[in-house]
Amino acid sequence: MSFVTPGEPLAVEEEAIPASGVYISRDGYLRSMIVGKATLDRYKKILHVKPVVRRDLTIRQGVIVEGLVINTSEDVAFVKIYSAENNKVNAIGLLHVSQVSSDYIRDINEYIRIGDIVKAKVINTNTPYLLTVKEPSTGVILAQCSNCGSILYLHSAGYLVCKNCGKQEKRKVAAGYLYSLR
Repeated sequence: MSFVTPGEPLAVEEEAIPASGVYISRDGYLRSMIVGKATLDRYKKILHVKPVVRRDLTIRQGVIVEGLVINTSEDVAFVKIYSAENNKVNAIGLLHVSQVSSDYIRDINEYIRIGDIVKAKVINTNTPYLLTVKEPSTGVILAQCSNCGSILYLHSAGYLVCKNCGKQEKRKVAAGYLYSLR
């Protein structure tokens, strides 16, 4: 048969038996439940609608993603990825401490913390996605004060400062950090 949309009549009840993706409406028509391709087994008189596979943006190696740090340990930060190349996605990324800086870092929490919004580069093609923030354009783009929860502002000296309580914090800040002191 052909490409169909939900609710589209495909046959009458007497012509075929509904299978996956098909339902019988009150008026006796077999209708599509989904967007897909309708196929009729002419011998068995069974009508199927196979869904059109909609592939979400596949996160590829080298793609820049944005995400929220949802958990950390000494050596790994877990990032809920919500954007890849300005397209909405839903994935999990892992940022290992070795991918934060070329210098030795003992604890990832010195540079990345829970609640930070990060911009990172994907370094593999399968899930969970491995991330790196070694490039100057990648890193934390928005952070909150660990003391009072207010937004941290980027100081010209490179550290983050809270306008509310005055606390200074260190992060691996991206070149495009969203708020700066003026």
